Amino acid sequence: MFFVAEQPKYLLVADILRREIARGVFRDGQTLMTEEDLRLRFGVSRQTIRQAIALLEDDGLVDRRRGSGTYVRHGPRRRQGTIHVGVVATYITDYIFPSIVQGIESVLNNAGAVMSLSATYNDSRTERSILERMLDGQVDGLIIEGTRTASEPPNADLFLRLAERNIPVLFMNGYYPGISQVPHVVMDDYAGGKMAASIALDRGYRRPAGIFKTDDLQGEERLAGFQDEMDARGIDVPPERLLLFGTEERMNLFDTPAGVDFINMLVRKEADCVIGYNDVFAATLMGILLTAGMHLPEDMGVIGFDNATFSPMVQPPLTTLGHPKEKFGAMAAEKILRMIDGEKEKSVSMPWILAERESLPRIIPE
Repeated sequence: MFFVAEQPKYLLVADILRREIARGVFRDGQTLMTEEDLRLRFGVSRQTIRQAIALLEDDGLVDRRRGSGTYVRHGPRRRQGTIHVGVVATYITDYIFPSIVQGIESVLNNAGAVMSLSATYNDSRTERSILERMLDGQVDGLIIEGTRTASEPPNADLFLRLAERNIPVLFMNGYYPGISQVPHVVMDDYAGGKMAASIALDRGYRRPAGIFKTDDLQGEERLAGFQDEMDARGIDVPPERLLLFGTEERMNLFDTPAGVDFINMLVRKEADCVIGYNDVFAATLMGILLTAGMHLPEDMGVIGFDNATFSPMVQPPLTTLGHPKEKFGAMAAEKILRMIDGEKEKSVSMPWILAERESLPRIIPE
């Protein structure tokens, strides 16, 4: 094999062997190859092969046994001293994210681990830059919320490189269905959508409207659950009663043409309740409707998601489905620490819990 790259040869050899191990060319328990066979294969010195194998040992991918050979095995990476965990969220300074991060940080601190915190702002290019930095920075494990997870993973190649380096990855909140080998901790968003719809219908509402973000998996799943529950209960929801949006509309949704049309539809009382994508959109909507002269909750019921800290303080206090936040973050941290120790972890979908308040009262039949 002829190398033309400027990288040291032992790094290139190690990268090729990592890829082959990750793709199953060499399986756990199998002899990698003798040093002499590897030397001949790559056309390099025996010292170069030994340096490459030493890197694979550090990654926890092989085990050298004196007099026996080098065996493939997926164990914990070698580390010296403190555990370093990368934590990547879409947003970290507002809404429920500080509480999630606090839950992660508490567990990591108790374990003597150090957290490196980054935000993607739901931008795939920023995610790519962060992942590249994580690969160069020798993190021991990574907790990450995927960006725009309703689409194909834009940085699948970097997640593959993390797997090749035997760096454990755990998705939280949002994950990429196309990267099925990576476990996740998420809310059961499909069940949440069904639950919100069912609560509204059980309280007597029959002309529901909904606001859903559709470029992430959370919003897609909540919308699917909402629609399936409405279909199951024989309730028709026409397109004009659904306000669907993406990340670009996040900050000015109700000023967009679609947002203005949606507000006007509500003011005309063509709907009797609204299920909001989260508490921010639900509370913002209530303020707009009150300014437009509507009486809440008499004229319009509203329910949100996440039970944000402000939800009990808005007027009327917001009925919402509660996100466990700190408990959620703590579970993610506990899982990544076990994965760093070489354990396998399964995905978890956590249930929503109703926080019942005045914004969605029961309707008394006329």
